[in-house]
Amino acid sequence: MDYNTENIKAYESLAEEYEKNISKYFLSTKEAVENIAPSITTGKEVLDVGCGVGLGTMMLIEKGFSLTSIDISPKMITFVKKRNPSATTITGEFLEYTFKKKFDAIFAMAFIHLFPKNIAQLILEKMHTLLKEDGVLYIGTTISDKSKEGFELKRDAFFPNGQQKRYRKHWTEEELLDSLQKAGFKYKHKYHIDDPRKKVWMDFLMTK
Repeated sequence: MDYNTENIKAYESLAEEYEKNISKYFLSTKEAVENIAPSITTGKEVLDVGCGVGLGTMMLIEKGFSLTSIDISPKMITFVKKRNPSATTITGEFLEYTFKKKFDAIFAMAFIHLFPKNIAQLILEKMHTLLKEDGVLYIGTTISDKSKEGFELKRDAFFPNGQQKRYRKHWTEEELLDSLQKAGFKYKHKYHIDDPRKKVWMDFLMTK
C-alpha cells in the first residue's frame, strides 16, 4: 500500500468537510500564525506546505506576506485558490516538486505526521535547503506519548465515521525535535495549542 496514494484518496474525500468545518479551525490556526509572524524577519516570501483549504495561507496574506501554497489534494487546492486569489498554488507532492526560489519562512501544520519517519527526515532536510539564511520553520503535529506509525482510518471528532485510511506517524516531542535538529535546524521555541477536537498540538519554531 503506497502512503502517497492513500493520503491523496483520504484528503480528496474529506476536502469538502474540511471546508465546511473551517470556522472550527480558525482560532487554533490564528494562534499558530500569530506565533510565527513576528519571527519572519528576512523578507515576505512564505511557503505553506500541506496547506489544506488555505486558512493559514489567508491569515499569512492578511499579515502582509507573499504566499506559495502546496498540497497533494486537487480539491483542497481548489478551495485555496477561491480563498486566496493572490497566492501561488501548487498541486503536488512536496518531495517531488522543484521549487524555483527560496523562502523566508515555511509554515507546515498537520503535515509531517503523514509520512514514514525516514521520508519525514528527507522532508525536513528539503525544508532546510528551501529556507534563506536565518529563515524560520513553523511545524506542528499532535503530541504523542509513544512513537508509532502505520496506516490508520482518518477519524476524529470532526470525522467520527471516516472510512478512508491514511498514513499516520505519531511523534513524541523529543523525537520530532531530534529529527529537526538532525536536518540542520536550530531550536527557537515550542508551543502547545488546543483545538476543538480535543487534540493538543506541539508546534516548533525553528531557525536555519
